[in-house]
Amino acid sequence: LSALALGGLSWSIYDINIPAFCVCFVVALVGYDLLSGFLHVVLDNPANLNIPILGQPCLEFQMHHHFPTDLVKRDFLDVLGDLNTVVSILAVWNLCLLDILNNPIVRCMAALKLFVAYYGQYSHRAAHTPSSVNNKFVEGLRSLGIMIPLDTHRSHHRAPHDKDFCLLGMCNPLINFIYHKVTTNRWIWMACFVALGLGGIAIEAMLMENLLASVGLV
Repeated sequence: LSALALGGLSWSIYDINIPAFCVCFVVALVGYDLLSGFLHVVLDNPANLNIPILGQPCLEFQMHHHFPTDLVKRDFLDVLGDLNTVVSILAVWNLCLLDILNNPIVRCMAALKLFVAYYGQYSHRAAHTPSSVNNKFVEGLRSLGIMIPLDTHRSHHRAPHDKDFCLLGMCNPLINFIYHKVTTNRWIWMACFVALGLGGIAIEAMLMENLLASVGLV
């Protein structure tokens, strides 16, 4: 699947251009971070443990609060493997829903979705690796605001685990505001998560088509 995504991404860059790809990449990062926030709000809620299908990932997420270093002890490829099931399901869904083969923007956003998810796993793992503060590459990404700092993610791991849900961190202010000032209703959060999960690529692609056309990049 990764090889197909890489091939699709290369094909998309050839069909569009490097500046357009860079804009797509930034939007994909933001879209992923927003989705990761909704995902964590849903899966961190103990009330969702008894929901069929959702219960198992809820349990794993909530156990992670008690065993945070487990992510570091595992091989990184194994950590990436946690995404296999959901990525496969979403790949089939989006292949059926969207014109991935003929639309380079859709193809680009679909491929980027996988690689930014891998990057999110890397960001999350680094947030549980204290020695990462000595890694100049990681610290450079954190200084750019596209990787979550150690102290920010630690605040999420302190009970009651009700803030700083996002895995890259850029959307934390928005998610925190919605959670604390708008609603904590789990069904609303779940509906938003499902909508973003199933429709995120379509929404991002539509946004990028309009944005890139308006600035003359496509």
